[in-house]
Amino acid sequence: MKNTLTKEGKQEVLDRLDKLTETTERKWGSMLVNQMLAHMNDAHKIALGMKAVKDTSTFFSHNIMFPAAVYILPSWPKGEKTAPELDQKQEGTKARNFYTELEFLKKMMDIFEEREATKMHPHPMFGQLTKKQWADLLKKHFDHHLRQFSV
Repeated sequence: MKNTLTKEGKQEVLDRLDKLTETTERKWGSMLVNQMLAHMNDAHKIALGMKAVKDTSTFFSHNIMFPAAVYILPSWPKGEKTAPELDQKQEGTKARNFYTELEFLKKMMDIFEEREATKMHPHPMFGQLTKKQWADLLKKHFDHHLRQFSV
């Protein structure tokens, strides 16, 4: 898997992000494009320990659901619930304007890339992940939401 830690994987995500505009319409779901970017920023903040979450992982969610969701499913189902800390209608960070969120996300990707592998924080559902697992998860998450916005 070309995750966001590989040059090719990161560039693919950046190229797709650059196709978004502040008026890009979603194909499904309820988030506006700036809210989706804020949602992706929150995912990075969680991995980096910049947003506190409660680790509710179980043996099943960490050892069965995580590999299935990230490495087996070709894409994530549309409309699945997310952790409250990532949900724009619950505890997710309120979205700023499109350009601010987009540039912040690009910076968050750089920070994630530079972060020491031992400094990764747990995912609320999947628990403690390695940096590579986080990168694989983030790439799959990016793909899901960028397809949501047709890029």
